Amino acid sequence: MGGSGNDGYPVEAGQTAAGLPVELAFLTRYGFPVSALAEIARRAARNRTDPAREAIALGLIDETGFYRALAAELGLPFRADPPALLAGGGYRAILGQGFAATAAGSPFRFVLAPEGAALHRMIEAGPRRRDDIAVTTPSRLATALREANAAELARHVAGLDDAGLVRDSARSGASRGQMVAAGLGLAAAAAGGVLAPLETFFALALLLGPLFLGLILLRLATAIERATPDLWQSHRWRIDDARLPIYTVAVPMYREVAVLRQLTDALCALDYPPAKLDIRLLIEADDAVMRAALAEMTLPAHFTVAIVPPGLPRTKPRALNLALLEARGSLFTIFDAEDIPDPQQLRMAAARFLRAPPELACLQARLVIDHASEKVLTGLFALEYAGLFDVLNPGLLRFQLPIMLGGTSNHFRTEVLGAIGGWDAWNVTEDADLGLRLVRAGYRIDDLPSTTREEAPLSIRAWLKQRSRWIKGYLQTMVTHSRAPLRLLREAGFGATFVFLSLALGTVVAALGYPFFAIAALIAYWDGSLLEPAGALATLGSTIAFGLWIFGSVALFVPPAIGALRRGSFRLLPLLPLLPLYHGLVSIAAWMALYEYANRRFVWNKTEHGLARQRAPVEAIRSGAATPLRPAPESARY
Repeated sequence: MGGSGNDGYPVEAGQTAAGLPVELAFLTRYGFPVSALAEIARRAARNRTDPAREAIALGLIDETGFYRALAAELGLPFRADPPALLAGGGYRAILGQGFAATAAGSPFRFVLAPEGAALHRMIEAGPRRRDDIAVTTPSRLATALREANAAELARHVAGLDDAGLVRDSARSGASRGQMVAAGLGLAAAAAGGVLAPLETFFALALLLGPLFLGLILLRLATAIERATPDLWQSHRWRIDDARLPIYTVAVPMYREVAVLRQLTDALCALDYPPAKLDIRLLIEADDAVMRAALAEMTLPAHFTVAIVPPGLPRTKPRALNLALLEARGSLFTIFDAEDIPDPQQLRMAAARFLRAPPELACLQARLVIDHASEKVLTGLFALEYAGLFDVLNPGLLRFQLPIMLGGTSNHFRTEVLGAIGGWDAWNVTEDADLGLRLVRAGYRIDDLPSTTREEAPLSIRAWLKQRSRWIKGYLQTMVTHSRAPLRLLREAGFGATFVFLSLALGTVVAALGYPFFAIAALIAYWDGSLLEPAGALATLGSTIAFGLWIFGSVALFVPPAIGALRRGSFRLLPLLPLLPLYHGLVSIAAWMALYEYANRRFVWNKTEHGLARQRAPVEAIRSGAATPLRPAPESARY
């Protein structure tokens, strides 16, 4: 039961006589006006946010100023640079409580940086006027805790701790059984190629035919599936801020100074309550240039710069595992450094998760190349993305089949990510691996009709390096998940397993064999054996090859064409005849990937960003992409 405060607001449990929550009331003694604090309190109550975080997010006070005032209120010293902390203990629990023990030799026994409920309790009944406890800020406590536990953190994020070592990972490579099977297969193919080359070729075509046919049928089936209407845009519906959960946004970065300002502008343009945003910029320990650039910037309060402890492998998923460990949000998403997401994307994803059953664990947004006209290569890349993200992925997900997740703009329930162990730090296409692990664990993935603008490589050399990394990751994913094929079939089911083999193995084999099958088809056509084969085996092989060629050609052109039409990118359509040449480049990348898998398995081929000159600025997205909103009814606002 509560009475009435001095400003007319009800005094609930945990509020002061002025109607302010205790997390704000003490600030009146340090020069902050009651009226401003009351407005912060009203906003926090309306949005269901932490009052202190709301005050910091809105700029009433910065983090350092707030915790200096807290230290003065408690009669404790404030330390902007806390002493070294004691290693060990429950990492997440220490961060959550904001209470850490110091290492030997420190003048203090403990350091405090409480938030949320811990801050509330601390103000009401916390330690006062003790000389063995110091106060610091949560961001500096997190940094000190990260430094104190660097060795153990490095093992955890690389999957080398006890929990990580028992999970399947690309780290251990192929099993003995896989190597024996692969060796026997290669030996048989090599012997057949010497003794009976034509028969061997037809036999391989027969064996691989179902795999290629599966890939073709998937592309054609998704192409004829109708697009789902975008109800968000047509109904202009907006979820109330009070119902939005805290959202963690992880952005792994390495030598990305060229796009740093664009990235921070795009993240600041997200239409989401700042007090419910937990944006984490993940920086490698040896990236001194990025650290210096960020140190010169004034970032919003909901941004955190997290330095990833040094160690191997040097991969994006390793950095993401650190963000997962420290995440505050119940929802989690990833953006790449060059990304410009739709400002409404987090709201859309949160709305979908709120009304979806718990087994929906992931939403994949749609990636768009926004400078397609800059070069022919970028146009072909944009055409490929249109077919993948506007046709193939949505169609497969509508059939509740797995997809190969994109490495960015996928949204997760944080709890599910933790339950399956996060990302495989040793897989260079961690997204493809994670998507299949979600399906094997019984979770579901769905499409999110929201776009994220991306930058494509401008040179063929850069494109080949990026694509070879993707295909190398497909190889890693296939090896990892096929070590126990019966268990894969039992956990994922026949349909999901077949789709996985078609998308991963089918894509890799088709890319590796593309030049050989093309040359063989030309030779067979030239000597007449394609249309007039001699013998039953040759007839069967020619029939299968001819059918695959016809339907494969249709499957090659139709999804990108439909995707371009759905996006309204009509200027991409004249590039369709160049797709066979583009897939010739994919074949070169596949052979590069095979070499790298054998010699540089865990090396991450970094793509340089910030080179495109025809990308629309973030301001254009900020003003034009957000959905126009009708005023909500009075009952739905608060």
